[in-house]
Amino acid sequence: MVQKVLEVEKLKVGINDDGRKIAIVNGISFTLEKGETLGIVGESGCGKSMTSLSLMGLLPPGVEWLEGDIQTHDLHFKKFNKQDWRKVRGKRIAMIFQEPMSSLNPVYTIGKQIMEMILSHEHVSKQQARDRALEMLKLVGIPRPEQVLDEYPYQLSGGMRQRVMIAIALSCNPEILIADEPTTALDVTIQAQILELMKKLQEQLHMSIVLITHDLGVVAEMCNRVIVMYAGEIVEEAKVVDLFDETKHPYTKGLLASLPDIADEKEYLSSIPGIVPAPENMPSGCRFAPRCPNVHQRCMEAPPLFDVKGSKVKCWLYEHGDSEVVM
Repeated sequence: MVQKVLEVEKLKVGINDDGRKIAIVNGISFTLEKGETLGIVGESGCGKSMTSLSLMGLLPPGVEWLEGDIQTHDLHFKKFNKQDWRKVRGKRIAMIFQEPMSSLNPVYTIGKQIMEMILSHEHVSKQQARDRALEMLKLVGIPRPEQVLDEYPYQLSGGMRQRVMIAIALSCNPEILIADEPTTALDVTIQAQILELMKKLQEQLHMSIVLITHDLGVVAEMCNRVIVMYAGEIVEEAKVVDLFDETKHPYTKGLLASLPDIADEKEYLSSIPGIVPAPENMPSGCRFAPRCPNVHQRCMEAPPLFDVKGSKVKCWLYEHGDSEVVM
């Protein structure tokens, strides 16, 4: 039986501009199953990171929770105050941030930063927390962990700092791990090591992962299911195999077409014309319409998410189900 560990229901977050509510994430809904890796992909500015920050209760100043709810088991995040978030953040749900150098405190040792997470959620002594911190460094494959425990972030490489971030996130055995572009600042070899480490730890700890990325290669390697976001909305949701083999939404097709292919020696890569619209200047109707090669008069009206062969797609081409309508 499938066990849902996270449910997001019509989540809308944005800014209040003199009484006008401008959505940055606009009414998205999805679920996360136990042991699953769910990928969220899209261009910069599509709302991926804002979605992940919403899951952690870490919305930046000026950004508000406008509508919807997030639920894990019996907890409804919408009702949370600051104290409630502090109890859940790190214990039930944890996050690996994009840039480890700016996420780690430069004036605290690695050991102190891991211990801080453990002491805030577990009733243990400082020595027990230190022992647990040492275990976590060993778990994520950091060499000479006894010495690293008393070192500072600047003394470690980018890959080692990212492993420390993973150790901090996993130190209290969270049920859900959010990884926001965990390999962006790393070279290709270290990226592969970090992704392999995450897969290994997921199997060992039986946790669920929400992976935020713009790299479709990482999605193919890591994910069971994928959500494609554009301009704050979900435009396609599918199993990872279906997303690559039976791509549906014109935006997803554009993303895949922009990938280099070793078997196809093109002089120029394909690209999607235009840019993602700003939240305050969203087009009426379909948000992708100004950039879409299949745009039609029908697109002046916003489409719902249609169910198509087990996938979901926000496009009028699939209004009548399985067959794509030619416009």
